[in-house]
Amino acid sequence: MMNREKTNPVLPKESGTSVKNFLRPDVINLVSKISGFYLQAIAFSVAFLLVCSRRPDAILNAQFYAEDGRVWYLDAYNLGLHSLLMPQGAYLQTLSRTIALIALLFPLSLAPLVMNLCAIVVQILPVNIFLSSRFSDIPLKTRLLGSLLYLAVPNAAEIHANITNAHWHLALAACLVLLARPASGRGWRIFDGAVLVLTSVSSPLGMLLVPVAAALWWKRRQGWSALSLALLVPGALVAGLIALLSHERQVAPNGATFSRFAAILGRQVFLSSLLGRNTQDWLLQLGDLHLVEVIATVVGLAVMLYALRYGQTELRLFILFAFTVLALGLVSPLAGTPDRPQWEWLCVPGCGNRYYFLLMLAFLASLLWMASRRASPRALRSFAVVLLLLLPIGVYQDWNYPPFSDLDFSQYAAQFEQAPAGTKIVIPINPGWSMELTKH
Repeated sequence: MMNREKTNPVLPKESGTSVKNFLRPDVINLVSKISGFYLQAIAFSVAFLLVCSRRPDAILNAQFYAEDGRVWYLDAYNLGLHSLLMPQGAYLQTLSRTIALIALLFPLSLAPLVMNLCAIVVQILPVNIFLSSRFSDIPLKTRLLGSLLYLAVPNAAEIHANITNAHWHLALAACLVLLARPASGRGWRIFDGAVLVLTSVSSPLGMLLVPVAAALWWKRRQGWSALSLALLVPGALVAGLIALLSHERQVAPNGATFSRFAAILGRQVFLSSLLGRNTQDWLLQLGDLHLVEVIATVVGLAVMLYALRYGQTELRLFILFAFTVLALGLVSPLAGTPDRPQWEWLCVPGCGNRYYFLLMLAFLASLLWMASRRASPRALRSFAVVLLLLLPIGVYQDWNYPPFSDLDFSQYAAQFEQAPAGTKIVIPINPGWSMELTKH
């Protein structure tokens, strides 16, 4: 059994007086009596309902979104298994292409629903991992609170319930697999291996997990930690080679400036993780926010530097992983059309918030840790609590994501399914794209 101080991963290991009342004791007592499969099933069901409630049309009126239709499904339909070997955006996108191949097993009319359901499952995976017995050294109330915050995090509409951006949730699941107590049973080992390998071959995020796995192996000196590192390395090497040799990624000026950096970090990451994207829109209407953005940047960085200095190893690694993800995104982002600098696009509310997702979670985890760390000065704990009390504003403002435009996908799908072989049909998809399918 590992020491609690050493196994606490992302969220605080104990609830101090400032955090303990976030969840009712009677609820905690009830949940603590449920364990194993039943807890996982209940957690998944509740998480599924919460995810769907934020954008019900993902299930009730499922439609293709961006690359989900025009790239993943189209390539799967035309090329079959060969599509798995085709890079897109300078990496293999194995998760997205695999789900598209699964969707081929169903009629076109159901394909978007199948892909959205798969995306939601991937989105919920971190919750099930965090609530498993492998994180039992962390109090259940803390894990429940952390899971709720993850499901309710503001400013994350871009990566909600779609396969194109599901690898961000998959990377979080892989990070939790590394930070958790090493797998002991065969089922967990198979699950861990599948998550790590799939992450490593799906996006560059797998490369950034290699240092995390190496640091944990160095600290723990356990066989499973070494195996986790070994599972990540081959896929990371493949992803790195493809990124170096591929010329598919669009070339556009970054337009990096300090003002834009403050807008990205201070407003898009730190302020929006507490107040939400819709509040950000409202604040921008009041005038120039540069001073506010600079202050938010300084405060946010100070909080995370404090956690890096005094936090547990696992919390530090998660913060560093989140920072490297954002840094990689800022070096070569694909936030908008190349006619404008990409950092200018990244300052637009709601644009490119996939790059901010993991750092927002790391910032919230740092605040929770600071608020509950009894060794922290009272002033710092109180300050962290004050910031966390702003979070319900962002959750409320950003809970309901705008539904996709209804483009009558079911009508086009019915027309395609009834058409003779060789018929070409152009199907409009969100966000203002189209997909041309030739019936086989």
